[in-house]
Amino acid sequence: MKCKFFWLGLMLGTGLVFWGSGCASVEQTGRSRLMLYSESAERQAGDTAWQEVKQQEKRSTNTAARSALTRVGRALVAVSGKNSGNWEFEVFSSDVPNAFALPGGHVAVYEALFQYTDSDAELATVVGHEIGHVLARHGGERMTQAALQEWVGALLGAATDSGELGMVAYGVVTDLGVILPFSRKHEYEADYIGLLLMADAGYDPAAAIAFWKKFSQLSGSSRLESYFSTHPLGEDRIEALEQHLPEARTRYQAAPVKRGTGSRLSGVVRNSVR
Repeated sequence: MKCKFFWLGLMLGTGLVFWGSGCASVEQTGRSRLMLYSESAERQAGDTAWQEVKQQEKRSTNTAARSALTRVGRALVAVSGKNSGNWEFEVFSSDVPNAFALPGGHVAVYEALFQYTDSDAELATVVGHEIGHVLARHGGERMTQAALQEWVGALLGAATDSGELGMVAYGVVTDLGVILPFSRKHEYEADYIGLLLMADAGYDPAAAIAFWKKFSQLSGSSRLESYFSTHPLGEDRIEALEQHLPEARTRYQAAPVKRGTGSRLSGVVRNSVR
C-alpha cells in the first residue's frame, strides 16, 4: 500500500512540475494547454513525417489543382504572420476527399477534394483550417498528450496489480476521455483560425459555411459515430462557424485586398462522385 501511495505521489508531483514548466497558450485564441515539446522539436518531427508521406503518396500531375493550392496557400500564409518561405503545399493523387497538415508548415490536399470545392474561397476554407492546426501547434500538443499518456500508463502499471487487462482499460478511457475530445477541440479551433485567415486574405468567409454544408453531406454520421471521431459532426461545425461569422465579416471588410470567392474551380478535377 505504501508503495502505491509513493507512485501516486510521484505522478502528481511530477505532473505539477510539468504543468508549471510547460504551460502555454494558443496565440490566436488564448486557450491554455500543456506543451512539453519545443517548436523546433515539433518542426523536426513534422519534417521527418513529411518526407515519409512524400515517399508513400503519389504526387498529382493536375497542374490546375496544384496551381490553385499554391495560389490560395500563399495568400493565406501572407496574412498568417509566419515566414512564408517555410511553407510547402502539395496535391496528392487520391480518390479520398481529404487534407492534412504537419508541423513545420506542410499542407497536403488530395485530388478528390477538388470535386467539392467550387472556388478559391472554398479551397481557402480547407487550407486555412489546415494552416490553423500548424499555427496553433496542435501537433506539439498531441505529441505532449501521447507522451503523458504513455508516461502515466507506465507508472500505473508499476503502481498497481491490474495487469494487462487493466492497462487496456486505461488506454480506452484516456483515448475517449482525453485524446479524442482534445482532437475535436483542435478541429473547432482550426476552423476558427482558418475562418479569420481567409477573411484577412480577402476571401469571403461565407464560403466556409457553404463548403461545410456541402461537404458534411458526405458523412451521414450519427451522433454516436461522431463521439468516436476526431472531427465534429457537420451541423455542429457549421453552427460554431456561424457564431464566428460576424467577426470574420468585419475582418473581411477591413482586408486591403478583396478576392471574394476567387477563381472558379469547378471541373479542375474530373468529378465522378457527384
